[in-house]
Parts: sequence; structure tokens; C-alpha cells
Amino acid sequence: MNPHVREPDEGAAESPGEATTSPLPPAPAEPAVLTARPTVKTVAALAGVSTTTVSRVLNYKADLLSDATKARVFEAARELNYKPNSMAIALRKKVSQTIGLMIPDISNPYFHQIARGAEDTAMKHGYTVIFCNTDRSASKELTYVDLLDEKRVDGVILTGGGVDGDTHLADRLHEQARVVAIGPHRLSYPSIGADDRGAIQAAVLHLVAGGRRRIACLGGQPGWLIHQERLAGYRAGLEESGITYDESLVMPSDLSIDGGQQAVESALRAGLSFDAIMSFSDYAALGAMRALKEAGLTIPDQVAIMGCDDSPLSQMVEPALSSITFPVWEFGSLATQMIVDMLNGRPVPASQVLPYQLRIRQSTAALRVLPS
Repeated sequence: MNPHVREPDEGAAESPGEATTSPLPPAPAEPAVLTARPTVKTVAALAGVSTTTVSRVLNYKADLLSDATKARVFEAARELNYKPNSMAIALRKKVSQTIGLMIPDISNPYFHQIARGAEDTAMKHGYTVIFCNTDRSASKELTYVDLLDEKRVDGVILTGGGVDGDTHLADRLHEQARVVAIGPHRLSYPSIGADDRGAIQAAVLHLVAGGRRRIACLGGQPGWLIHQERLAGYRAGLEESGITYDESLVMPSDLSIDGGQQAVESALRAGLSFDAIMSFSDYAALGAMRALKEAGLTIPDQVAIMGCDDSPLSQMVEPALSSITFPVWEFGSLATQMIVDMLNGRPVPASQVLPYQLRIRQSTAALRVLPS
């Protein structure tokens, strides 16, 4: 049997002059019906009202309409699963009900609290927050600024202090109508922060009062404004105590746990001697504590250590870490409230400085004067 010759169907004519008919091809499947996204018009048609009425009801601006009319509109919107097109609304009203929050490190609990304060207050006013993790990178900041501009956000909150003097943002943010900065920045926008310089100075004085004279500084990177402000406080504390500033005692890091550990390990390998560490972040301080313990040094007897930002982890380590606490949730909340005020034409102060406190715990509480 030739496999390429079709066998006649059972019962079909087989005489030489009789043609055979092939079966008809199957009918094509019915095309899928794409359900159009419901619009204001479809909601209005189902509710039996005008599109203007639908807009008023769904935007809660229908005080003069009857409860029955409102109920029909809400029921129609629910039945159709109608959701307003947020981008269309933003283009039409020139508002998006969104706020961009630029933070250096989303994994750091300090910025968790800022973010929570911002989001709590934004939600209360009907806004949502877009989170942008910048890693204190100028290029990432620019990328996010452009993205937030494309999203037509109503405001931007900058946190964590400026990078490289904020020069890269000077010509990018001028079109943003509402910007608030948290921490040290070099931009002409309303700002919120604490006295970083005074806080570090007070912490250094606390270490000196415990008899420490060789106080190392576990800081950030030279181009970070937050590092510059806190370094000025470190130097002021030394100067007030009559201690000569020693640049070799300044250990740069990325203020992470690993960064703090690596900086202290490098200092110990280089033979650097110190009896205290003033860290510019709790995370770096935790890394420093790990390095000290692995080197066989006791805290605080041989090396006292002071953190900054009062992370929840500071109370969970042994010994508990002394730190500087700032009203971080309030930073985020107040920044968002200022943006909302600006959106509503209300004046806001050019700058606000919130208080700080020293939280003295075991890492510095049991200080004793070391033999000279």
C-alpha cells in the first residue's frame, strides 16, 4: 500500500469514472470575544444617568444628588467592575494622587520608619506612595527623578541627605512643583531634619565623659552630605574636649553592617588603636561590634561604641547599643503633610528641625577610665 495514496472511505464509490469527495474541513472556531474595559459611558448607561453624574458620584462630589441615584451609580460600577483610568485622570486634572519617595537603602530600618510615616499620612489624604531605592547613587537618583516626572507624581520626598552636593539634581527638579527634602541637602526646597551636627557632638562628649580619648569615627563616604554634617559634629565634640583631630581615626564605609565590619577590621590590621567608636549609623556599628568581638576586644571595657539612628536592632544585640534617636516616623509624615499643604495652596515653612535624644545603653553605659 502506497502511504501517499488516500484509501477510499468505507462505502464510497470505487468505479473508475466515479469521483470521490473529500470531507469538508472543520468549521473555524468562533473568535474570542474581547470584553471592552468599562468606561464612564457604560456605567452611565447601566445606571440610567449622565456621565457627569457618574463622575460626580464616583468622585464624592454629589451632595445634591439623591441617595437612590448614588446607589444606582455605585451598583453599576460594582457590577461592571469599573475602575477609573488613573493616567487619564492625571492628564485631565493635572494631578495623579501619587508622591514619589526617594530613599537611599530600603533595607535599613531607619528608612522603613520614614517610609511608614510618609505612607500613613499619604493614605489618610487619598495619596499613594511610589518607593525609589537610590543606593545614594547620583545616576540612580536621576533615573528615578525622570521616572517620577513621567508618572506625573504630585510631589517628591528626598531622604538620606544629598550626594555630591546635589549638583546633579539642581537642573532636574526645578520643574517639580512640590519637593520636600529630609536631611541635609543643597536644594532650595522646604526641608525637615534634625541637628545632625549637634547630635554627634553630644555623643562624642558622652564618650569623652567616660574617659575615652582615642575616639574613632566610623563614617560614610566623603561625597555624602550626611557624612559631612556628622563629621563636623565629631570634630566639634573633639575640639570642645581639647582632643586633637586625627584623620587616621576616620574610617569611611557604606554604613552597612558588612561595611562597618570591614572598616574596623582594616583599621585593626593596620595597627590603629582606639578606645571608642563613634558610628554614623547603627548598622555600621553592629558590624563594628562583630569585628571587635572577633578580634577578642570587649565592649565597652576595651572599646566603647556609639551608634546613630536608634534602629530596633540596637536593643537586641549584646551588649545593647547606645545610639542617637530621631523622630523618624515624624520625618516621613511631616514631609507628606507639607506636600499635601502645598498642593492645596497652603504655606509651609522653609525648614523644620526636630529634636534628637541620646539613648545610653550597655555599649557605653559602663564606661570606666582606661589606663593611659
